[in-house]
Amino acid sequence: MNDSINITIISAVYPPEPQISARMGFDLANYLTDLKYSVTVLCPQPSRPSKAIYGDYSNIRFPVINIENGVNVVRLPSFASPKSRLFSRMFESFSFGREVTKYLSDQEIKPDALYVNCWPIFAQTIIAKVSKKYHLPFVLQIMDIYPEALISRLPLFVRLLINWPLKKLDTWAAKTAASVIVISQNMRRIYVEDRQIPAQRVSIIFTWQNEDFFDKVISRSESCRQYKISQQPFTFLYLGNIGPVSGVDVLIRAFAEASISNAQLLIVGDGVAKFDCVDLVSELNLSSVHFISDLDAANVPVLQSMAHVCMLPMKRGNGMSSIPSKLPSYLFSAKPVIATVDLDSDTAHFIRQAECGWVGEPEDLIWLAAKMKEVSEFPREKLECLGKNGKRYGLMHFSKKSGVVRLANKILEAAGVDV
Repeated sequence: MNDSINITIISAVYPPEPQISARMGFDLANYLTDLKYSVTVLCPQPSRPSKAIYGDYSNIRFPVINIENGVNVVRLPSFASPKSRLFSRMFESFSFGREVTKYLSDQEIKPDALYVNCWPIFAQTIIAKVSKKYHLPFVLQIMDIYPEALISRLPLFVRLLINWPLKKLDTWAAKTAASVIVISQNMRRIYVEDRQIPAQRVSIIFTWQNEDFFDKVISRSESCRQYKISQQPFTFLYLGNIGPVSGVDVLIRAFAEASISNAQLLIVGDGVAKFDCVDLVSELNLSSVHFISDLDAANVPVLQSMAHVCMLPMKRGNGMSSIPSKLPSYLFSAKPVIATVDLDSDTAHFIRQAECGWVGEPEDLIWLAAKMKEVSEFPREKLECLGKNGKRYGLMHFSKKSGVVRLANKILEAAGVDV
């Protein structure tokens, strides 16, 4: 029996929230529980996406402990900021770190190891500090590079003011960790070369998708009927967050520029930039662009089955440090991909290596419009072949079966378990 080993998973999001980090935490907790380890998950009350309603969890003032799917889950009463506002998000990070610290400090029996996938930068630093105080080895999950991802959108004088101290905090937390997990080669390079973390302590484990979800998909015609979408036009689909760096506005303008007869663009998701995108579609008088709001992650395979081609636009400079979670999802749906991302990014590298689509410069509206028009005229057999290439590549690199085992082994190593 392994129940003498206690593992605590600290996750900033957790089901029923649909984010990729939430699903990773869930998969990890269940895998370790199945191996008979004692597992506790520390997470906030659910708040993502911003329009979701979680009545059973809202406005809690004290930790709420439940057994969820066989896992001991502790919902902490930290401040939540589902909308992307700078100072609100900063306080959310601080608040979650503080609540985790309170909980760990109050426990008479401390965990043997922690897995930390939380809000940067303050929560990471606070948790690293309490881990050092109680000699708790922890594995730090990095999903994006901060403060770089934060300050890229700020005025120059603000960047100069806050970059150095925030980077110092991020570096200290990473150096305190027993192991650092990143999700791309570019991220690993930054932590090894810029943060000076020893190379042997920085591992790449790609974010995974549960490939089994994509084996039980209804037909395209049934999916279209379910969502009241015409199945006749050639269908481009974007699925994901509609935020300031997603490039959905460029995608809409490119679709308008392409002016493809008998084609439609489906935009699935929500986010702070959605209203602006809806207004843009109205301004351009695009009757063949449709927005779909579906917050259930289980419906992703059904939604993506409506596409002939999946779209992955990003604003310039925002694709270098991470791999969008939608990419593995697109691959598992066996759909070819048109991406406008930084050409040196891991995302661009994977699409080229998989031979599953096309890559253009970020925000290159003219290239994107021309490529959409060109691809819409391809034989369906060619698109299906590219989609199959992508699925083979996805199963090799982004499957849950391999990812969850590798991550669990890193945590068990930190706990002193021979794996």
